[in-house]
Amino acid sequence: MSGTTIRVAIVDDHTMLREGLRKILSMEEDLEVVADTDDARKAAEIAGRTRPDVLLLDLRMPGTSGLEVIGPVYEASPTTKVLILTASDDRRDHVAALTQGARGIIMKDSAAETLVTAIRAVHDGQAWVDREITGTLLEELAHRSHPAEGGSERPQLTSREQEIVDLVIAGCRNREISERLSISEKTVKAHLSNIFAKLGVRDRLELAIYALNRRV
Repeated sequence: MSGTTIRVAIVDDHTMLREGLRKILSMEEDLEVVADTDDARKAAEIAGRTRPDVLLLDLRMPGTSGLEVIGPVYEASPTTKVLILTASDDRRDHVAALTQGARGIIMKDSAAETLVTAIRAVHDGQAWVDREITGTLLEELAHRSHPAEGGSERPQLTSREQEIVDLVIAGCRNREISERLSISEKTVKAHLSNIFAKLGVRDRLELAIYALNRRV
């Protein structure tokens, strides 16, 4: 474990859950809870005041929802990474959160070690989505219409690379892509490596999130 301490803030309206999270995270040498609140409206204020590395945010809270404060949190503390901690299995919620800039989604019934792993991964710049909902996320992306080209800052993909991106978002694995495009799996892997490098992503999940946020 590195000497870096990951500073965490918690925004959730359930008192027992917040207290439980504090105890769980306090057992890890590299994690420190610097603030918590039961009011989503205070999320941005807390983020601006304490500058947490990771902010655990519940989506569904009374009054102001978690979705409404993701943007303000990033405005108050641009270096903070939002990790959604939710009981909602509604993929529309998940897609909306990622569209707003959340870096990950973890379910509230996940094991404690999974939560800790997710916090560390998001802090390190990775995207995190629980395995149980990755499929539904990709399915939702597959049902969204592909936007028109545009935007001078968009990395330029070749037509073949764009085809592969579309198939990845549709949930196809390498073998399926190779069969559909009549190319070898080795060639698919080579194209994916080039796509990841061009877009600055590490894997298929980050590619899907990038596509959702940037409309590749």
